[in-house]
Amino acid sequence: MGLLEESCKSYDSEMFCRRQLVIQLGVLASCLTATAALAQTKKLSSQKVMAGTEITSVVNSIVILSDLRDWASVRRCFADQVDVDYTSLTGGKPKTIAAEALVQRWKTAFESTFKTTQHLLGTHVITLQGDTATCLSHFQARHTTLDTTKGIWTLGGHYHDDLVCLSSKD
Repeated sequence: MGLLEESCKSYDSEMFCRRQLVIQLGVLASCLTATAALAQTKKLSSQKVMAGTEITSVVNSIVILSDLRDWASVRRCFADQVDVDYTSLTGGKPKTIAAEALVQRWKTAFESTFKTTQHLLGTHVITLQGDTATCLSHFQARHTTLDTTKGIWTLGGHYHDDLVCLSSKD
C-alpha cells in the first residue's frame, strides 16, 4: 500500500476524514503554516502537531489521488456523508451527499472532460477543536481538456475543509 493510500486510512486507530469541500475563487491574504519552529514557539503538543500532519496528508491525498484517478483511495479519504459547497464556482446551494456519489461525480467529470489534471495545494492553516478540524489551503488547479479546442482550464483560490476524527474504517 502506498503512502498516499495509507494517509487516508488511519493514524493511531483514528482517522480524520474530509467532511466538507468548499471552493472559493477569492484571494486569501497571507497565511502561516504549522512548522516545527511554530510548534515550539506556540508550545503545541506533539499530539496536535501529528494531528495537523495527518490532516494535511488527507487533504493533499484527496487532490493527488484524484489527479491519479485512484477513485477507491479518494473515497477512503471521506466520511460517508460529505457537505459540499460549489456555490462560488457554479452557483446553487450547499448540500450534503453520499461520499460514493461525490467521488462518482468527480470520476465521471474527470474522465469525460479532462485528459489530465493537476491540483496543487499549499499554505495549510489548521484549526483543531476537539474531534473536529478546519483546514484552509491555497490551491491552483490545471485541467487539460480532452477537447483540444477548449485548451486548459486553470482555477485558483482556496479550499476550506472541515474534518471530523472518526474511528478507523476497514
